[in-house]
Amino acid sequence: MTTAGPVPRGDLMDTSIFSENREMGLFDELRASDPVHWNAPSERGPGFWALTRYRDVKAAAADNARLSSAQGTQIVDRKVEGSLASLHNMDEPEHGKLRKITIPYLRAVEIRQWQKVIDECVTVLLDDAENQGEFDLVPVVSARLPMLVLSRVLGVPAPDAPRMVDWTNRLTSSDPGEEVNQTALAQARDEVMAYFADLTELRRREPTKDLISVLANGTKDGRPLTWGELAAYYIVLVAAGNETTRHLVSGGTVALNDSSGSWRRLASEPQLLVPAVEEMFRWVSPVAAMRRTALEPLELGGKTVAAGDKVVLWFSAANHDPEMFAQPHEFRVDRAPKDHLTFGWGVHFCLGVHLARAEVRALFAEVLRRGLRFEPTGTPIRTDHNIFRGWQSVPVRLTKEVPSLGLA
Repeated sequence: MTTAGPVPRGDLMDTSIFSENREMGLFDELRASDPVHWNAPSERGPGFWALTRYRDVKAAAADNARLSSAQGTQIVDRKVEGSLASLHNMDEPEHGKLRKITIPYLRAVEIRQWQKVIDECVTVLLDDAENQGEFDLVPVVSARLPMLVLSRVLGVPAPDAPRMVDWTNRLTSSDPGEEVNQTALAQARDEVMAYFADLTELRRREPTKDLISVLANGTKDGRPLTWGELAAYYIVLVAAGNETTRHLVSGGTVALNDSSGSWRRLASEPQLLVPAVEEMFRWVSPVAAMRRTALEPLELGGKTVAAGDKVVLWFSAANHDPEMFAQPHEFRVDRAPKDHLTFGWGVHFCLGVHLARAEVRALFAEVLRRGLRFEPTGTPIRTDHNIFRGWQSVPVRLTKEVPSLGLA
């Protein structure tokens, strides 16, 4: 492996770089001087190649033949599904066989049929938020929105939706630099699997129009899915179905408040809501990075990557590449960045992209329709994490400063 190149200002396994909002400066430096950078192993974690240019990240995401997901997609060797094989940590052709079972159910046209459910969930959350007046956006709105919606799409009874939030937190909240409590993680997995085992049997006897019914009665290679395949699918859906929307709502709110006049402009120009949401996805980049493992020697940006090397695709860096986005660190509600890589690229492009977009658009549309805004009351606190670009606390209060213009 070739490791020559400038020594950077920081170790990308140092999560304080991210919690202190310093990563974009480091990415700018790497992108300009060493865009395919060897992040040396340390007491914080393993060594890996860090890709920070848009073109390199996109090309690597498309190269699933040489860059494998099967050995794990987090920088450290950690999988929320444990020893099970999920489509998230799987290569072709098995990945494609599992993926095609749910793709028809999660197409844009299908998600539009769930719009009433999404709107109902948004109404519940905003009614609760208005009653509180001043609150932390993360537990009150951001964390609850994706789980309330996903529970309905999956077919989870409404009273059990809070359990999904708890499971998600326990499955994904461990910081990369910390030793995982394997006992606690296994307990969370066991709870998820036991719950969905019962629901699977029910949906096989009495199928409905939900995602559990689709999976429980789905087939691969002409046979029903095994329990191991189903269990891994459920665990990943619960975990991945939360993170993107959760951090997007939090980070999008932070961006709107930090960008002067953005709330009022959205209220006065409702046609900007769709591009503004895409700009939130670009600017926030809630899934900051995904790892691949080289299956054979290859060249990346003039560097020789050895078979077995870890390669980390920094989507958050790619989404702030000035070669693709003018003044990339500025948040612009009218940017409409259709080429962002927030949902990945290639065969592992996010299954839940249409659901995530619908949730976020519905939430901010209703906030503006009510003539509201989330006004900051304190300093937002970033998560101590380098895989998810998220916020653990966003103190706000609801104000009536933005006039309602009857957004639909």
